[in-house]
Amino acid sequence: MRFDDLPRDWAQRPITDPDVFEGVVDLIVTEQARSDGATYLLLCHPNGRLLQPICLPDEPGRVDVSQVVEGVGLLLTEVARHDVRDVVIVIARPGRAVPNPRDRDLRAAFEDACRAVRFTLHAVAIAAPDAVAVLPAEGDCAAA
Repeated sequence: MRFDDLPRDWAQRPITDPDVFEGVVDLIVTEQARSDGATYLLLCHPNGRLLQPICLPDEPGRVDVSQVVEGVGLLLTEVARHDVRDVVIVIARPGRAVPNPRDRDLRAAFEDACRAVRFTLHAVAIAAPDAVAVLPAEGDCAAA
């Protein structure tokens, strides 16, 4: 789904609603971020509605997983001080939206970082120039 296909009431729905998830990610993640690489933290209200997107620059070929996770962990720790505990994370990168080993390593690290600061990680997605795709947990075939 593209952002221009979003229903009018998308902002009243949880962003993980399968009828709006990919469109919301497509709306928020810029073409530049997909080209250069970035990690988006989509902070959510407890009911899953979007509260605030935050973009952390990344260079997929140059920045390793531990550096990305360190930045995510520091940011989540600060955000938790404001009673926000729900997040969706998006890996923006060049290429196709087909999961690769780095994406899977990032997802596992995001899960660990969220667990460490008591955040609920509702979903992880990949936003590539051609598409948005849900990145399921290992062994999980279900989409957001």
